[in-house]
Amino acid sequence: MVAFDVAGTTVSDGGVVIEAFSQAFQRTQPELWAQKSEELMAYALKTMGQSKIAVFTHLTGDAQQAEIANVAFEQAYLEEVELNGVSPIPGTEETFEFLRSEAIHIVLTTGFSRPTLDVILKALDWQSKISLSVTPAEAGRGRPFPDMLIKAANDLHVEDHANTMVVGDTVADIQAGLAFGASRVIGVLTGAHTNEMFIEANATLVVNSVADLPSLI
Repeated sequence: MVAFDVAGTTVSDGGVVIEAFSQAFQRTQPELWAQKSEELMAYALKTMGQSKIAVFTHLTGDAQQAEIANVAFEQAYLEEVELNGVSPIPGTEETFEFLRSEAIHIVLTTGFSRPTLDVILKALDWQSKISLSVTPAEAGRGRPFPDMLIKAANDLHVEDHANTMVVGDTVADIQAGLAFGASRVIGVLTGAHTNEMFIEANATLVVNSVADLPSLI
């Protein structure tokens, strides 16, 4: 099993996630945004890859306000997808094809909700190209907890967690993969976090993009 993150790892981000965070705060928390915009965005960048609702809960300090902000975030993200479309990171579909040819399960994990993820999967026509996708709500908790990976392994009957690879563009992906017990937890440099951040997080390897994975397997 190889488990991939979505935005910034397999799907081109282009700053859309951060812009959606900004829009969500401006629409739902204008006073907080006016006071602490730099602090809010710094935390959003630092926690990229984590469950969005968990990030909003931390920043607003209120579960109900976090839900409202999360809805606004996903609306802003989907508006951008509708306006400009969505595209895979170069080499992603070729990597998927290689993994399928080797009978290796392809899993997508994300911080998005199911409705948002399904819009992305439909736009890319990926439903038939992956084995499974998992969202935080379906697993219990999002990253940095390993719940989504555990659910995927259980659903796909992958008994040996060491016989897996986890790939993502954030420190939260690395933390989840290590907690899960994957033998290879790989950072890619196509998204939010840097080589230095991945090394500090104890990633087993850092590569330029998912296009490099077939040569590792």
